[in-house]
Amino acid sequence: MNLRQFFVLGTCVALAVPSSAFAAWTCGIDASLLPQVYSLDLVDGQLEAFVGPFRRTTDSRTAMGNALVLGDNGDWTIRKDAELKSGHDSINAQSCMNPPADEDWRQVNKERLLRSPDFEQRIGVCANGPGKRWGGISFYGGEGSWGVGGIVEQNSTTGTTRYYRPPPLVHYSTSHLEYFGDRLWIGTASHGECGTGVGVGVLSAYFANDTLYADRAMDSCGFLVSDMVAHSGSLWISTEMGLSKVSKSNDKYKPFQWTNYVPTGDNQNPMREVSCDELYDELFRSADLASAPPNDSGYPYEQLWRRISKLRPNYAWQYVRKLNGLAPLADGEQSE
Repeated sequence: MNLRQFFVLGTCVALAVPSSAFAAWTCGIDASLLPQVYSLDLVDGQLEAFVGPFRRTTDSRTAMGNALVLGDNGDWTIRKDAELKSGHDSINAQSCMNPPADEDWRQVNKERLLRSPDFEQRIGVCANGPGKRWGGISFYGGEGSWGVGGIVEQNSTTGTTRYYRPPPLVHYSTSHLEYFGDRLWIGTASHGECGTGVGVGVLSAYFANDTLYADRAMDSCGFLVSDMVAHSGSLWISTEMGLSKVSKSNDKYKPFQWTNYVPTGDNQNPMREVSCDELYDELFRSADLASAPPNDSGYPYEQLWRRISKLRPNYAWQYVRKLNGLAPLADGEQSE
């Protein structure tokens, strides 16, 4: 088994158990330190969100834990000793779309087509829409390998293929893809020697003038997507920061409404609604996170700060102001 096979295998297994089980080589934050939802499933028409802690069966082939079940009345209940459904991992999944054979597919490097023996890409996640099928490009970016992210569109009527490589997606893999509310919802990730790492969170993509525009979904608290499921008129997204619900809105300036939840560990109220700022404040006050030992990428507290300051810079700026006893700035207000 070569180095890449070792880390790819580790990524698959890490979906089934908390990352602390692989602390010897992990580069990410121990999942037990975050309100992670590992995967989603639909069972008998009900949404199930799988949360920790987990235990292994005697044959070590299955991870068992708690599934939080969303009832028709909107309440959550716990199904104990549920078998964990592994989240979709595009870099290891069987291809869901035949790769095109043209030059645009084979080699691309930012602005110009370029041949390279270490260039690779695959389509491990797909979504269907009106007359179209889309595939998300993923690639391995370690040990000299590289790729360029993007979306492949196949027209089911004409049989033609188009490529979209919006700037936020160029340097990252598409790990998850769903068509909901006339948009493509894209989960991003980076795949390398440490397994699956954080990309740029969730992208909300729409088509205009034959171009795909992709914007960061800033209302999602999480940055590392583990699953996406459409259920009962909403899109549900599980991440390392809990669970996000996306619903359509009648507001033309803000067409989607977001609600974020985190598991509580409470049998009576196993899931609670939370704002992203409130959640980040709680995490930065966490004694467990602050005292957690370092891994290959530094201390978890430091890693979380880097992640949030990069992907939610406004929160980081406001947090620093608060630490210095300064009042928060209103949207659009300039500091003196």
